[in-house]
Formats: sequence, C-alpha cells, structure tokens
Amino acid sequence: MIMALPLCLVATGTSAAERQQPRAEIFTDLLKCREISDDKGRLACYDRQVGAMDSAAQRDEVVVLDKTELNKTRRTLFGFSFPKLPFLNDGDEDEKNATPQSDAMTQIEATIASAKSIGNGKWLITLEDGAEWMTTEAVTFRDPKPGMTIEIKRASMGGFMAKIAGRPVRMKRVG
Repeated sequence: MIMALPLCLVATGTSAAERQQPRAEIFTDLLKCREISDDKGRLACYDRQVGAMDSAAQRDEVVVLDKTELNKTRRTLFGFSFPKLPFLNDGDEDEKNATPQSDAMTQIEATIASAKSIGNGKWLITLEDGAEWMTTEAVTFRDPKPGMTIEIKRASMGGFMAKIAGRPVRMKRVG
C-alpha cells in the first residue's frame, strides 16, 4: 500500500499535545484574519485565505479531517509500522515522555471476510475492511472462517496477538 502524506493536517477535537504541533502556514494565515478589526478587511482576508485553502485541498496539499475520520484512518493503518507522525500518533505524545494518549489505537475488533490456509497450520486472514493479517504460528484450534469475530491487540516487542474463537494466536499485518 502506497500512502502519500499530506503537507498539512487539521483535526478538530484534538488533544492539547496535538494542538502544540506546528501548524501549516496556510492555516495560520487563515487564523490571522481574526485579528483584523475592520469588518470589510477581515471578510476579504477570510475569503482570500479560504480560497487558498480550497485550492491547496484540490491539489492534495492540505487534508482536513475531523476526529472521526482521523480515528478511521488510524484503524485502517493499525498493524503497519510508520515513523512517528504527530497526526497519526499511535500511543506516545513524544519519545521523551512516552505518555499514553486516551485515543491511542491499541486493539481492533473485526469480522473475518475470508481465511486461506497457507500451510503448516498458518492462515492468511482478510478482514471485512480489506486488511490482511497472517498468523505467525500454527493455529491448533478450530480453523478461522468467514463471519467469525477476531480481536487483534498490540503485544510486547511490536507484535500482535489475536483472539479467534476465544483462542490466542500471534499475527502480523501483511496488507
């Protein structure tokens, strides 16, 4: 999966730590319009800056997400390894403090769309959202089947543990 990162991300309902991240110049220019006391000048500034943001969005230079969309993005990317990105922060506010955030994505619950045996008791499991996970150890219990619920949690040392039919199995995200 190839992902292009936006030059700017604006999220509503962000935590104090997220608000401290640097803001894109195009957004700060829009906020500066509030400082203009003349009504006509302020409106002209807003019109100009909103137009600039709209043009930047059409060129995919700016992406505006609300908290719901941000959480959907985090869920879609759950299991992949990324460098620390402030808008996709997935557990640590920064490397020094390593303080958990209340909205950190640490587990998902999903429904299995398909399951394919890849030999030696291992399985390739596709979730309803298209995410693909592979067991990294043999499944020694009931075979996973479409429609079954799967719960995947972060484990120690960067790994993932899943519960399928109530039984734990180690997994890794492959697609």
